[in-house]
Amino acid sequence: MNKLDHYPAHHPVALALTGLACALRTGCAVIDALAERAACVGVPFGCETFDDAASLAGVPYSRPLDLYVDRDTKLRADALPFDRLHQAFMH
Repeated sequence: MNKLDHYPAHHPVALALTGLACALRTGCAVIDALAERAACVGVPFGCETFDDAASLAGVPYSRPLDLYVDRDTKLRADALPFDRLHQAFMH
């Protein structure tokens, strides 16, 4: 991703920053705030732009788990075989 002088509202960086700000202001989960902000600017939940924004905000999409999770859980899930994915949630 290249640095821009101005980020349009639907850009992943703008979505991530506004999602984080909303989560801090309201106390809701980052992914919920991000989803709400994305919907306001016409970015569908789960699209590539949303995935990029979620990753920037610290809740990347884990394909094996089919969930948006924290980075540590994603790394653990990526390293596990399918039949042991539940262990990704163990700390």
